[in-house]
Amino acid sequence: MDNLKTIEGKVKAVLQKNEDARNDDMVLYLALCNLYLADAGNMPLAQILTNHKELGLPSFESVGRTRRKLQEKYPELLGSTRVRRLRAAGEKAYRKYAKES
Repeated sequence: MDNLKTIEGKVKAVLQKNEDARNDDMVLYLALCNLYLADAGNMPLAQILTNHKELGLPSFESVGRTRRKLQEKYPELLGSTRVRRLRAAGEKAYRKYAKES
């Protein structure tokens, strides 16, 4: 639980400073990795993804969930209108897919 609160604080800080991170989880994850590890941006992606626990990085999924929670709680951290529409359409499509399966 404490780890999730730590992630939440860092994700919130990134979202407050980086508008691109509000719109793209990959940008958000890279910015967060750079907070945890100063040289993360220069590491091979495969190394980050396969060793994220050993490197002390949060999972990509936890970061995405945390972003959604924060954007629901703090509307000023929402992405652009275009991205919100795309995310809503994607959610609608996924719900339809999930019901059919």
